[in-house]
Amino acid sequence: MNLYVETDTTASFIVDARLSLVTGEPYYNGVYHKDTKETTPFDHLYIDISLSDSGRSLVADKNVSVNSTANEFQFSLAGIKAQLEPYNVTLVGASRDGNQSYTATTQLFKLPARTDGGSVVKLDRLYNGLQVQDYLSNSDAWSSLFPYSFYGSWDGYFQRAIVDNAKAYKEYGYNIVHVVPNAGLANEAFNFTEFDLFMDTCDELGLWVMYDMRWTYKNLSSVTEQVNRYKARKSLLLWYTADEPDGQSDTLNATVDTYTHIKSLDAYHPISLCLNCLNFHYDAYSSGADIILSDVYPIAVNTSYSDVYGTPCNTTYGCCGCDDCTGAFEDVSTRLDLFATYQTWLRQEPKAFWGVPQAFGNETFWSRYPTDAEEAVMALLSVNHGATGIVAWDWPTQPDIVTVTAGLAKALTAADVADLLLAARAAPLVVTGRERVDAAAWRVGGKMLVSVVSLEYEDTPESVSIALPVAASGSSTKWGPGGWTVSGSTLSKQGLQALEVDVLVLDVVAGA
Repeated sequence: MNLYVETDTTASFIVDARLSLVTGEPYYNGVYHKDTKETTPFDHLYIDISLSDSGRSLVADKNVSVNSTANEFQFSLAGIKAQLEPYNVTLVGASRDGNQSYTATTQLFKLPARTDGGSVVKLDRLYNGLQVQDYLSNSDAWSSLFPYSFYGSWDGYFQRAIVDNAKAYKEYGYNIVHVVPNAGLANEAFNFTEFDLFMDTCDELGLWVMYDMRWTYKNLSSVTEQVNRYKARKSLLLWYTADEPDGQSDTLNATVDTYTHIKSLDAYHPISLCLNCLNFHYDAYSSGADIILSDVYPIAVNTSYSDVYGTPCNTTYGCCGCDDCTGAFEDVSTRLDLFATYQTWLRQEPKAFWGVPQAFGNETFWSRYPTDAEEAVMALLSVNHGATGIVAWDWPTQPDIVTVTAGLAKALTAADVADLLLAARAAPLVVTGRERVDAAAWRVGGKMLVSVVSLEYEDTPESVSIALPVAASGSSTKWGPGGWTVSGSTLSKQGLQALEVDVLVLDVVAGA
């Protein structure tokens, strides 16, 4: 987790020992044995992890396989004092003969218990999901939260009927709300008296808030005022700073400066931002957030010529509303895959990624709204490629999009589905029988979640088969028409509907 609190008794480190041709320290595949004068493969890295300042050992005499990832090591938090400042941590790793050695550093946060009534939100650094406590029932247990929501217009929707519209939004099934501040105000934020009433309502409903500072995030005095005003709210889930800083060419240090400042004011909540470009200073901008949102809008857009600006769009010139896009669903998944690849190259702390499906149209670059089926495809395609939250742009939207997203929100945020999505990494699955079908699986213990997304606009009568990672049985449909059969490690169905989306929960065969 990115943080622990005073009541936590154990924690864990995640150790990756990936071989890379891009970054890292030299690796020679050989270990010399003095006694036998032989050289054997360097296939295990022996590690010790300790607090940097005191030298206190946290993990000792362990090893990981070379070129492995996601190795988890638990340790006790007993005797580590809760404080707002992080503890510096050092990992030392070496080959068996000691001729090759490596170091890595991180920080450990063990925070004091809150006494102001505010929420605490953890970010799982292994599976990239959020962990929260149900404050409505005064529970101290941690549970997984899969956010499903929209960016919502404050002056165009929520401000019109603050209490009633917040309640209506919650009743649709969305578990968080992201309110876009009013740029027309002098403070470029909110009428705080009105927004206090909104936060009161969210506190009462258990509707989590993603607080947006897009117009003011570079003004640290304004950031201080807003963070101090709302950091102790029960319903505060996370902060949102920059909206498309890469598309607007914000100063490269802006996001990280604000990130550091917010963390000095509030260590209990993660920070997010949204990137618009395929790769325009990704390193600099992404460094200012724990969670990166990706807003790729490929529906009904001309990606080669901009009617808005009267210019062509290519890899170096022009703006067509979707950076380096082809106008296909795959733009959504490609962007998320690239962001994940960038993170491995940069050797930064892991980032969580959320998807921002297109839920608008009839404006600027986009000639129409997505259909309900297209909306579902974009959402689940994001999830299949590692998104651990969905926040569509924007609310209010079309009735058919409301219907489909409300249904998806209830399906994906349900505990039995969210607990699977956020306790494993999405594993891509091989599909045969039809092109442009994207499938992924999440296995946790005896259960396996499978998501299948057809990117084709036509029905097909052909049989489709999906290779599962292990043998399974049974099939409970959480979303979609279903009709899939399981035989051993094969999931199959005779024919798929156009833009079909299915979410299934399978039973893993004992011993598999």
